[in-house]
Amino acid sequence: MRIGQLLENTNMPSTEKKAAGAQPGEKSFGETLTKAIEKVDDLQTESDSLAAKVAGGDLDNVHQAMISMEKASLALEFAVQVRNKAIEAYQELMKTQV
Repeated sequence: MRIGQLLENTNMPSTEKKAAGAQPGEKSFGETLTKAIEKVDDLQTESDSLAAKVAGGDLDNVHQAMISMEKASLALEFAVQVRNKAIEAYQELMKTQV
C-alpha cells in the first residue's frame, strides 16, 4: 500500500486550526507531519518511475535510479523510526499515574 493512499483514508481536515499562542507563519505538527509523509511518498513514486525506466531500457543513467531508490529507502526507514518513537512516547504517557 502506498503512503499516499493512507493519507487519503485519514479523516484529518485539510487545514488544521493553529494552537492558541502560535506565531503567524508557523506550521502545526499535523501539517508538518503530513508534508513529511507526502515527501516520502514523492520519493517512492520517483524511485518507482526510474526503476521502470531502467527495466524498460529507457534510462541510460542507472546511477540516477540507484540514488533515487536509496533516498526513498532511507526516507521510509526514517519515517518508520519516527513512528516507532512516537508510539513509544505515547505508551510511556499512558503508563504515567494520575
